[in-house]
Amino acid sequence: MSINQLFQLSRRSFQTIDAAMNVAGQNVANAETEGYHRRRVTLNPVDFVGGGIWSRALRPGVHGYGVEIGAYERVRDSLVARAGREARSGLGYAEEKHRVLSALEALFPTGTGSLQDQLNDFWNAWSDLADNPLGTAERLALRSRAEALTGTLNRLDQDIASLQRETETALSGGVDEVNDLLRQIAGLNKAIVQARNQGTPDFAAEDMRDRLVDELATFGPIRINESAQGSYTITLHGMALVQDEHVLPLKLDLSGGTPALTFGDTGVAYPSGGSPDGRLGAWLGTLTGDLPAARAALDELAATLVTEVNALHSTGYGLGGTTGLNFFDPAGITAATIRLSADVLADANVIAASGDPAAAGDNTVALALADLRNAKLFNGGQDTAEAFVIGLVSGIGGDVSRQAAQAESQSQVLDYLDGLARGVSGVSIDEEMTRMIELQQAYAATARVLDTAQRMMDTLLAL
Repeated sequence: MSINQLFQLSRRSFQTIDAAMNVAGQNVANAETEGYHRRRVTLNPVDFVGGGIWSRALRPGVHGYGVEIGAYERVRDSLVARAGREARSGLGYAEEKHRVLSALEALFPTGTGSLQDQLNDFWNAWSDLADNPLGTAERLALRSRAEALTGTLNRLDQDIASLQRETETALSGGVDEVNDLLRQIAGLNKAIVQARNQGTPDFAAEDMRDRLVDELATFGPIRINESAQGSYTITLHGMALVQDEHVLPLKLDLSGGTPALTFGDTGVAYPSGGSPDGRLGAWLGTLTGDLPAARAALDELAATLVTEVNALHSTGYGLGGTTGLNFFDPAGITAATIRLSADVLADANVIAASGDPAAAGDNTVALALADLRNAKLFNGGQDTAEAFVIGLVSGIGGDVSRQAAQAESQSQVLDYLDGLARGVSGVSIDEEMTRMIELQQAYAATARVLDTAQRMMDTLLAL
């Protein structure tokens, strides 16, 4: 090995150690930076090359020019990253579904003042009237309880409608956020590809892109395909939302009765059912399923009450002999519109209890109306009104419990996967400090080689 080789070897060694030390320092500085992926530098030996100043090696490969940087790498596990995105999508779905359904459940309290309690009070008032069919006080109490029941149905419908509007606002904001994330990711795609083409990869941009992708994953089950140039293609339900620097934004139309979410101008609708589908899926699912179903159940209850009570009441007689009158307004057959008839509101004495105007104290109509409590008028003749309400409320509560359990499960899975990711990509201060000590020692050893070569040169020149 010539003296010149020693100088070349030392120069390359200093440059390589400096680069490796820079990488270690960068890792230490960003040990607590969220989303930072540990950097790593790989080293390659430089074999002896006969060009330049002539020098003769005894055997090819025995001597060389030291070491050089092979590559700079950003350490990450793509399999763990993919599993983490899937867990984030599931967690986003469960959390948002649980949040909206919890708000819906809160509209149906149990105990005194609940819908079930007021429905029982309504039937009990008919029983009280049957016990005293000539009583004015019983009729006034019945009217009061009926007004309380209809008022509760009106309020529930209004509250669910308000919850729907709030969920639509959340969905609209979510779509805007998704589109903003897509644009940012597309811009980073362009910057990352340009940097790689120039031979200087922009790892900070790649870290930022992965953070944005993780955030995007909470909105839906995205899939990532990375090109050889480092560009991400992001698909959602088979549609490419990002391809290189091109974006296909989501479009939301709330002008109709049901929210319509589509992929840009393609006309392809975003699916709203199926397996956990991120926060977008949760919002769409509640807007197209849970909330309309709750309102429809209340409408069914209201329509059945109006129809069945009016059918019996119109056959009976009030205190003044009035007959053929409706108890409820027949035009109000939804939870939003149910109300007492104008006749009953004007005079409680027209409330019918008797089926025979010639028989004083007859209570056959009042008894028949009280017996509607036990009539199986819902779910194809399987449930009474009380059982129907209990089923509605317990069904919502069951959904809330399932989503809470799902959210807890997904959170634990995500914590586990994040731990795996940190084990691969995270920075260990102990490891980096050990590496820096090794590099320091290598730097000192290289300096001694250079000093020896300098002494050899000085001796040669002194001859």
